[in-house]
Amino acid sequence: MFRTLALSVSCLVLSSCVSNGAGTSSEILARAEADTQLRREIDTLSTYAVAKYAGLTDDAQTSARQYARLLRSVQDDPWVAEQAIFSILRVGEVSRAVALAKRLPSTTLNETELPRLLMAVDATQRGASDEVFTYLDQPWRNEYHAMLARSLAAWNLLEDDPQAAIVLQQQAGGDDGLFTIMGQTLAAIMKANTGDVASAQSDLGYLFDLGARLALGVEAEARLLALDGQTEKALQHLATFRTEVGRHPALTALQREIEAGRINPVPTYSAAQGTALAFYLATAPQATQYYNDVPAVYFAMASYLDPDLHVAKTLWADVLDQSDRRVEAIALLQSIPETSVHHTSAQGQLAWALRREGRDDEALTIARETLARTDNRNIRVQLADLLQSLGRDGEAADTFSDIIEADEAEGRYDWRIYYARGGARERLGEWPPAENDLQTAMNLRPDNPTIMNYLGYSWIDRGINLDEGLALIETALRYAPDNGAITDSLGWAHYKLGNYERAIFYLERAVELEPTISEILDHLGDAYWQVGRFKEAGFQWERALKYAADEEERERLSKKLAGGIALLQAANDTPVPAYP
Repeated sequence: MFRTLALSVSCLVLSSCVSNGAGTSSEILARAEADTQLRREIDTLSTYAVAKYAGLTDDAQTSARQYARLLRSVQDDPWVAEQAIFSILRVGEVSRAVALAKRLPSTTLNETELPRLLMAVDATQRGASDEVFTYLDQPWRNEYHAMLARSLAAWNLLEDDPQAAIVLQQQAGGDDGLFTIMGQTLAAIMKANTGDVASAQSDLGYLFDLGARLALGVEAEARLLALDGQTEKALQHLATFRTEVGRHPALTALQREIEAGRINPVPTYSAAQGTALAFYLATAPQATQYYNDVPAVYFAMASYLDPDLHVAKTLWADVLDQSDRRVEAIALLQSIPETSVHHTSAQGQLAWALRREGRDDEALTIARETLARTDNRNIRVQLADLLQSLGRDGEAADTFSDIIEADEAEGRYDWRIYYARGGARERLGEWPPAENDLQTAMNLRPDNPTIMNYLGYSWIDRGINLDEGLALIETALRYAPDNGAITDSLGWAHYKLGNYERAIFYLERAVELEPTISEILDHLGDAYWQVGRFKEAGFQWERALKYAADEEERERLSKKLAGGIALLQAANDTPVPAYP
């Protein structure tokens, strides 16, 4: 654990540790001092226990508070320092973390990684480049921290030795795929920073041709192309990124600049702003891969370096939202100003964060107000999705129809919108138009297992196109063999066709893959009933009732259970007819 907390348990239970007997003044003083020291150690251990438990139970705020308190009394232990600084950064209190890190003895600081990295970040933010290198000269055990340290050094070296800085940034990501692209992209931006525009444009173009495309690099290259008079090529590269990767607010804003003929120059970054970009780019992949809030630590440092790096705040908020730290996520999204190119997309995130927080009316208000102000397609899609998530399928279908009408006028055909409207219409009971939407979506994306499954299941559930529906679901399962919903669909298809044993084979597999989905459990119960496995059927229906999502479903399952039991009692162990 940590070195300084060597508390003897025997002192808590043996009366000889603190005697109540009389003695000389020096003995009494010694006992008092020992008693005070014991209480301090107990308090320290108690603080540690609370901090540790809070961290394990994802109570980030309590963990940060308790570790900060612990660090004030235990400053000579690198492990405590690491845990405390991590916990405080995790809740975004960078200034507080810096203040505590500054109080650490140099011997403790030199044995840490995160506190030392933070001190270099703080020095960079203050413009104290010479100070930065005093925190970077110790070895790094964590390669991720080593990569960030190399970027810190590169951006602080840029003004004094541009060539060495550029080489260091090129090598910062090593040979680790995406991090390599990050290093090369930032190095090219450094070249533009120093006035070597031709070389920067060449390097960024090379990365684009290789398919190594970060939004930051594509934006910088397209801006340089447009400023060089190559507007058509710039717009083509922006369109390629949009098609192959997706829409990005900064690239959309640049496209508008180019089309309006008012192109802003390539930004010149300070050491703090450049380092913020490095922290953001290095952390962004983690935001989609991690299932915890660790990336929040590094997004917090990126935002400390550059408070106007709003793209980092949007990903930071997403990490907090997915970690159920939704109040913090909402506050962060609300801090992004209307002047930011990321404001509109942040409002979309905000609407969903409010929805997940149960603040449904606020979510819809945010989406509708943003749409009225911007007429942004992505916000319109998010509004439709919000309506659909609230069970307001009629309004959702109408909103999807507005999107499709506008898209088709521009020659755009987005399978996802047809698929979503088809789902809404199907739930509304409007089957022919729903079927048409689903078939349109499948024509646009013939290899998509989700569309195949939905259309095939819908046919079989209605008792139409049974063979074609079965074939579609079988094909979908070949594309996604571990998908519980598709496995359930195939089992239910066989059930509808009367192949009950075959149905059980797939439905049992579906339950293994998705053990808490009420509909799948219900289907398995129905299949068991049909082959005379009545007790097992009842058990699955009971499980389905436990996980049922809404009152209507719970009522239906309760009636099925009650009816099945009554039927069995009446039959008195004689064969029971088909019930479900």
